[in-house]
Amino acid sequence: MTEPIAVEFDGDCWNNPEQFQEKINHHPAGEPLVLDMRSEGPSLELLGITPLINEWLKNRHQSPDTVQITRWSNPVEFIPYQRLKCSNLSHFFGMCKEYWQHTEPTLEQQLQYQRPFGIFIGRLTMSRAAILYNLMPAGTGSIHSQVFASLMNHVQPFPWKLNNEHRRNLDTISNWFPLHKQVDMFNWFDSNPISSVDSKSVRDQFSNPMAWVGTNASLLQYYHNFAVEIVCETYTLGNTFFPTEKTMRPLMAAKPILVYGPRYFLARLRTLGFRTYNEIWDESYDLYQGPERWNLIRKSMNRLLECGRSDQHTALIRAHEIAMYNRQHLSKICNHQIDFTKYDHTRI
Repeated sequence: MTEPIAVEFDGDCWNNPEQFQEKINHHPAGEPLVLDMRSEGPSLELLGITPLINEWLKNRHQSPDTVQITRWSNPVEFIPYQRLKCSNLSHFFGMCKEYWQHTEPTLEQQLQYQRPFGIFIGRLTMSRAAILYNLMPAGTGSIHSQVFASLMNHVQPFPWKLNNEHRRNLDTISNWFPLHKQVDMFNWFDSNPISSVDSKSVRDQFSNPMAWVGTNASLLQYYHNFAVEIVCETYTLGNTFFPTEKTMRPLMAAKPILVYGPRYFLARLRTLGFRTYNEIWDESYDLYQGPERWNLIRKSMNRLLECGRSDQHTALIRAHEIAMYNRQHLSKICNHQIDFTKYDHTRI
C-alpha cells in the first residue's frame, strides 16, 4: 500500500513544501499518490499545491484520478483528484459537545457586559497580530477600552521572527502596514501588552489528547465580560470553509459574532442553517478577505460604538434572539439530528 505523504499547515502557511516536492519527485512511477492533509482545511489552490500536483501529473503523463487526497476538511474548493476520508463538515462541530455549557445564557446576562467586544487569540499569526495592534494601543482612533482581549502565552517566537525561507506563507504583514508601522507593531508586542486571561499557553492545548476541552471550557468562563465576539479563524485566505473551535465557542455560548475569516464564511454558515447579523449591522465584509475584510469589520464595530448605551441594548436584544437560535441549531448539528454528509457546500 502506498504510504501517505503528510502535508503540514499552520493556518494560511504551508510548512513543508520542500520535503513534499522531494517526496513526490521520488514517488514510484505508476503508484497512486496519497496526500494526507491531517484534518486541516486550507485552500490547496492558493497555497500552490494543486498547481504543483497538476504539473507533476503532466510530467509523468498520469491521470488526476491517480492522486488521492485524504483527511482534507475543505468541502468548498474543487479538486480533480479523489477524496478519501474527507469530511463534509468540520470535525469541530462534533467536538464542541465535550465543552458544552448546558445552562443557557439569558438576555439579562448578555446586557450586563463590561465591554462591547471580546477577542481571544491563541496561536499568533501576522493577521491576528495586526488585528490586535489595530484594536489595542492607546491613541487616536483606539478602542482598546471597549475590547476584552486575551492572548495565550506564546511558547515560540513571534511570527515575524520566524524564518519563512522554507515555508510558503500567505499571511504576511506587508499586506497590512507600511514598514514604519510594522516596526511600531513589533516593538509594541515586545512589551507584552496583552496577557492570557487564564494564564494558559498555546502548548497547553496539546499537553494531552483531551487538553483542548479544558482550554475551551476555561475561556468560556470569561464570556460574561463582553457582548460581541471578534472571531479570528484559522484559514482566512482562498476558497475555504473550515469553522474551528473559534467559531463553535460563541455559537454555543449564544454570543453574536464578527468573523475575520475567508470570503463567504458567513454565507456558508447560513447555508448550514445558521443565522447571521446582517439585519443588525453591516455584513458586507463577508465579500472580502484579508485587510479589506478587517477594515469593514472595524467600520461595523465603530457604528455600534457610536450608538448610545440604549441603542446598543436595542441592537443586542435583537442579536441575542439570533444567537440563541444559533445555539439551538448547533446543538442539533453536533448531536447528529441534522445530516450534512451529502450537503453540497460548493453552491456559494
